[in-house]
Parts: sequence; structure tokens; C-alpha cells
Amino acid sequence: MSNLFPYYPVFLDLVGRAAVLLGGDATMALLARNLLDVGAGVSAFDPAPSDAMRSLAGSVRLKTRRWRTADLKGANLVIASAREPRPHRARLAAKGVQAVFHMVDQPDWSDVALGSVAAHGALTIGVAAGGAPAGLTEALRGRLEAALPNGISEFLTAVGRARQDIERALTAPAARDAFWAMLAEAAFTAPGGGAAHWDKFIAKKLREAAAR
Repeated sequence: MSNLFPYYPVFLDLVGRAAVLLGGDATMALLARNLLDVGAGVSAFDPAPSDAMRSLAGSVRLKTRRWRTADLKGANLVIASAREPRPHRARLAAKGVQAVFHMVDQPDWSDVALGSVAAHGALTIGVAAGGAPAGLTEALRGRLEAALPNGISEFLTAVGRARQDIERALTAPAARDAFWAMLAEAAFTAPGGGAAHWDKFIAKKLREAAAR
């Protein structure tokens, strides 16, 4: 294997889908916030949840008891705390409902690796490092996020509006790829601005590219 990290990165569509958290410590509360941000319906089970998890009780269906196998019915994603005392049972229960299973800090028990996530409009950055502690992964994510240009969300909004016009005007794959590369470079180097600025910038560059 050419890559020492033994996972292929994918992004799960969890909008309107069920995520079940087996545990309610502070780490699980952070995961709950991230899952809520992407539109998942989140349930959590813990006899003594952390204050951070309790603070989410208005958004998370929090049950102050141990989980039961029936609680996983309908789940698309099941995440177990690193403190889960029944990891084998948890994994089997997740498999029984055909849910993706992850156990915090236990890659050998997990179907997937959950990395640190940053989102800016349509742009999502996921950072994972096999064997690295969550705190380090989070710090690396922060450095990468800090390198993003100001206004990246507005830039992507403008690109989304112009996409069909670009694909109609530039029918040759090579020309289109070169245009995308130019826009990506411009996001970091061109004077920043709001979506209206990027609308004008993209329209101008498209006219120039189409005229070549």
C-alpha cells in the first residue's frame, strides 16, 4: 500500500439520518455538535452524561441510561465512547442494523476513522491521521483551516452559480480543467471580496477564456 493511512476518505450524507452515540462524555458532546451541524438526528445514551452533553439536550435526544440493542434501530451511524464497556456488543448491534460503526480511539473496532472537521459554506475539510491522538489531529485541522483565504465561502457560492455557464462555454475538458485551476489559484491570490465581487471576476475570466 502506497499510503500508510489505511482508509479511503469519504464524506457521509447524514442530513435527516440517525446517528446514535453510546456515551455522553465531552468528546462525544463535540461529536454530537458536529453531527447536528451536518443535519443528522442525534441520540445519546449515558447514565451520567457530561455537562457538555447535557447542554445539548434541547437538540440531542439524550437518555440518561445505558443503551439497549433496540435503541440502535434505524441508525445510520453508531459511535461508541472510548469508555464503552461493551465494545463487542456495540459493534454487533451496529452491524445488526447495517449502521456504520466507530469507536473513539479504537481503530481496530471501527469501520471508519472520524477525523477533525472544518466547514466553510460548501467547503468541508476533514483531517485524520492514523494512530494520532485527537488533540493533535484537531491542532493540525486548525492550522490548515487558518491557511484558507478570507471569503472562501462567498467564492464557492459564486462558483456554484456560474458552474453551468462555465461548462457550456468551455466544452473541451482541458480548457475547463485549466479554468478551474485558475479559479482555485485566484481564491488565494486575487483581491478578496463578497459574492458579488466573485460573480464579476468569474464572468470576466470566463469571457476571456471563451474568446481564446
